[in-house]
Amino acid sequence: MSRYVPLSKTQHAQSGVVAAGHEFALEQAVVPVLAEELPHVLPTMAVAFVQGEQDADFELVVLQSLQAGVNVYVHTNGRWIGGYRPAWYRAHPFRVLRDTKSRQPVVCVDEESQAFQAEAGEDARRLFDDDGELTAQAQQTVRFLEKLEQGRRATQALVGQLRDAGVIVPWNLSARNPEGESGFDVKGLFHIDEAALRALDASVLSELAKSGALSVAYSQLLSEHRLKGLSRLYELRKLAEAQAKSADDVELDELFGDDDDDFSFDFDS
Repeated sequence: MSRYVPLSKTQHAQSGVVAAGHEFALEQAVVPVLAEELPHVLPTMAVAFVQGEQDADFELVVLQSLQAGVNVYVHTNGRWIGGYRPAWYRAHPFRVLRDTKSRQPVVCVDEESQAFQAEAGEDARRLFDDDGELTAQAQQTVRFLEKLEQGRRATQALVGQLRDAGVIVPWNLSARNPEGESGFDVKGLFHIDEAALRALDASVLSELAKSGALSVAYSQLLSEHRLKGLSRLYELRKLAEAQAKSADDVELDELFGDDDDDFSFDFDS
């Protein structure tokens, strides 16, 4: 269970973070993704939309399973096996959240995360130095979070344009339920209606192309064939649970039928 609190030089004067696995993401079937990350996720991941906090809003996400409470890109031992790691995960255990009163963005840390230490040990990276200032690494993290927040707002604007154009529709998918029975309807996912997209007026298409929203739309459509690999990873996940299969045996290129190189992502590039 996560517990995010505002980063404080008083409360976290002696705190630090350590390298940790991705156990925190084991049950996350989707994860937010930025528009600028799409070239990196498309080689191995399917992309969709989910409804945001307000029903009229949509959020761009990576599909990590068609079963609720499962993330096939995290091995049961906590190791990430998905190749490219979305920025949202690389920011862990930090997030930018809105202050409940001022609605201003605030850098927060998950005090329940395995990566967080209230009293930094020898293997931990301190958040604040002895003078109460952010350490160099903590400052780098804050800059990363600022760019992540900027990218999130930019992505939401593009998704909003697609919503206003009326091309985001429910995605009717079927999968196996946790007991292995087929024909299980997946709820809550949305995708691009390609026919509706093609039918838009030229002026609307032009605006979507200029803003970058059209690229997001076609990236989502192109990613849909990755669902096959997602299903195969789910079967591998079940096998791992039954036989404690090593994550080292996983070959994503074989699972997805591609021979792509690994991708890295740097907000400064």
